[in-house]
Parts: sequence; structure tokens; C-alpha cells
Amino acid sequence: NAKYSYGLNFHHFSSWAEPIGKIQKKFAYAPTSDTRVHLFFNRYFKNYTLYSSVGYNHELANLYGFSKDWGFPDFYYEKDYRDSIRNSFHHAKGEVGFRSNYTTEDKRFKEDVRLHYDFLHTYWKDMEHQIGLKSVFAYDSRFLKISGYQHYQLDFDVDYYLNSWNDSIMIGVGNKIPAKNIDNSFKIELRPTMNFTIKEYHLVVGVGVPILVANNATKCPVYPIAELQMGLVRGLLSLYVGVDGNAKYNSLHEMLYENPYVKPQLDSLRFSRTQVSVYGGIKGNLVKKLNYHIAARYSFVQDMPFYVLDTTCLLKNQFGVAYVDKASVLNVSANLSWEMINHLYLNLNANYWGYYFKEEQLVHPWYKPHWEIGFEGRYILNNKFIFTANAKCGFDRWALVPQVGYDDLGQVIITGYQAENDIHKLEDGSKSSVKPVLNFGIGFEWLITPQFTAFANINNIGCQYATNYYAFNNFGINALAGITYSFGNEPFKNPKKKKN
Repeated sequence: NAKYSYGLNFHHFSSWAEPIGKIQKKFAYAPTSDTRVHLFFNRYFKNYTLYSSVGYNHELANLYGFSKDWGFPDFYYEKDYRDSIRNSFHHAKGEVGFRSNYTTEDKRFKEDVRLHYDFLHTYWKDMEHQIGLKSVFAYDSRFLKISGYQHYQLDFDVDYYLNSWNDSIMIGVGNKIPAKNIDNSFKIELRPTMNFTIKEYHLVVGVGVPILVANNATKCPVYPIAELQMGLVRGLLSLYVGVDGNAKYNSLHEMLYENPYVKPQLDSLRFSRTQVSVYGGIKGNLVKKLNYHIAARYSFVQDMPFYVLDTTCLLKNQFGVAYVDKASVLNVSANLSWEMINHLYLNLNANYWGYYFKEEQLVHPWYKPHWEIGFEGRYILNNKFIFTANAKCGFDRWALVPQVGYDDLGQVIITGYQAENDIHKLEDGSKSSVKPVLNFGIGFEWLITPQFTAFANINNIGCQYATNYYAFNNFGINALAGITYSFGNEPFKNPKKKKN
């Protein structure tokens, strides 16, 4: 439709089976489900586009990462105890905005303004509201008498977070009313930038000015924005260097998506600030359709979050968040993509992460891999069948592992904790109980019609139980099959028939 576009996406995945296998039977019964619905609607005008979307997600997660080898009674592993280890949440969101359809060739004022709202509600009654405004105002010009163009842009963002959680301490015992804590966080940020392009040279200069209000304090961590890109060999080799920064709120909904085993009543949410981040890289083509990109970034971060095992909880099955006051992070990445023939696509990427901070702040960068390698391949046969293969590996990760012993009655108990790494042996020469993440998968898709397809995926072919967080083992080998149907080409109304 020339004036409208709309769509609906629905996804549901669930597993209710009992633990299978020798290893998984050591852990609690942990059914899981993930339900997602997303609806969008766009209206196109001559010079502007009005866009909107709403979405909902319900994720059922359980804090099942406690082993029978740690000496806990059988009661904690039965179905009757399941509600006590739930950590599920509901997440609703919506946005509406408008943007201009002008291109860089148009000497017109351009804008993109969007309002969005997120609401999160957990099983333990923790709640988070986020209301935000993101806007971009820009103008392109060629008034300088040079072969190139100038782009002037102002980004203006506003974010407000309202978090509330219930204390375990009860007030008004007779009425059974839980004490409720409420925390407000606010960010307003301006980013004016100027962009100059002359043939193979590209220059960006600007500044970021965020104003942060949180924890009864106001901060303004100004950061520079600059980038220079040079085409050394046209089409084959380009070099770029730059510096930037950011101020990011570590919201509850982002943490739960990254780590669904974060403990309830998390009251340590705050902003992380990167006032200086220096980066650079090279990219280009080696041969026809063989693209490469090598980059490095070194950042100085304040209040950087890390997930840490909560050793104070009964079952040692949830994570808190520890913040490092001052940390330095090095990331070196490489990417190689190749379209070998018209229907075969290959992509290989690798990342190294280095974390540097004082040991008295944090002993290790818990649960973050130092090395990550990924592969994606896709082959299209007769424009009808799509075959895919993928791999994701992560290793050199530190975890805190409970150690067991015996009490005076001969009962197994947790006696302490030991830092273990998935590629380093222990001090006594034995193997670590922490394993690397090795995930391999294949897929197939049948394009029956332009709107209707069928698919099947097999994940974790190597049947590795290792996951990002120790003791929270993922599924073994598993398969997923389904169908997809897309719509939106149909008009909202049937065309009127002409009368004879």
C-alpha cells in the first residue's frame, strides 16, 4: 500500500518437561516460556512519515541454578517449591513518532521526533516505568565552495525512570502492607555535531552534554565527539579514528533481558558514564564482495556494572550487581564477510575484551568472556529454499563456584567459594567446573509464497550445557519448527467498483 504499512509479529516458546540427563537432574524443575507480540503501523505522507508500534513480552524464568551436590534438602527441587524460585516479568512498550522524508540532497530542515514508553512488572512486584523523548534535527548544505557537503545535526534526548520495589520488612503488620521504596532517575542530553565530507575525507566534530539526576545527586559528564575517516585506496582501504562517550542508565528491564537471574528488589540501579572512548579501525574490500573490518576501542568508564553471585541468599541461585567506580575496557574486533556466489553468504567475526580495574573494587570481571567468536552462513537454493548454519563461542570467563564439605553431622554443606575460569586449570591442576560457551546450530526455511514460509532450526548441536552464568545450564540439543505469514500489501478497503 502506497500510504500505509502495518504488521503483526507473534512469538511463543515454552518448555515444561522434567529435567533430562544426568547433569540436569541435579537441578530444580524449571519450566520456561517466552511470549512476544509486536504490532506496528506507519502512515506515509508526501514529505513526512508517521510511525507507531506497541509490544508486549512475558518471560517466565526460574532461579533454578542450585545443585543437589551443594547439600540442599530435596524439598527445594520439587514442583511445590517452584513459585518460590520464579523470576518472571511482564514488559509492555509503545512508541509514536514522525520523521521527514528528505534526503541529504534536499536543502531542507529535517527532523525525527519519537515518544516512547516502557513498563516492566516482575513476579516479585518490582516495577519500572520509563518515559522518553528522542529527537534529531538536521540540515544539509553545500554553501561552502568545495566538492562535498556539510551536515549539521542536533540530538535532543530526555529519559525519565521511575522504579519501585517492595521491601521484605513489613509495615502495618495488621494490614499486611509491604514497605515500598521509590526511586526517580532523569537524563536530559544535547549532542550538537557538524559533519563535513570532501571526496574521500569525512570529518565529524561535536560535543555531548548529558545532565543526570539520580541518587539525590546531579552530574554533567560532558564528553567530546570527533571522527576522521580517510579513504586511502578508493573502494579497497579506508582508515578512521575518533573519540566519543555516553551516559547510560542501567535500567531493570535491560538487566533482566541480559541476565534473567538477577535478584528481586534490586535497589542499586544507576547511570554508567563513559566520558572518553577512543577508537579506530580499517575497513574495505580484499577482492570482489569480500569485505573486512578491523577495529579497536579503549574506554574509560565510571560506575561500570558487573553481575556477582549473591552469596547471602539461601540457595545461592541469584545475582546482584556490583559497580566499579573506575574501569578501563579494551575491545578489539574483526569481521570478514564474503558473498562467494550470488546465493552463498558467509560472515565471521571475533572479539577480544579486556577489563582493567583495581582488584580491591572487583577481583575479576565476573561472567564476561574475554574472547568471542561467531560464524553465520546462508545458502539460497532456487530462490525457494534457505539453508543456514551458525556458531557462537565464548571463553575465558570467570565465575564464582560454591565449594562443599561436611559439617559435624556428616551432612554436605557449602563451606566457601572459589573463582574459576573456563580455560585455566585450578591451583591443584584439576579441571575447572566452568565450561566455555559453545553453541552450534543449523536451519532450514521454505519460501512457499512471498507471504507464507515454513522453517525448522536445530540448536546446540554439540549438546553443551554451559551457559553465560554458572549452574544455569541451558537446553541440550533442541529443535524448533514453525510457520510465518506476513501481511500488509492488502488495502484497508476494497476498491470501489465503477458503475456501468
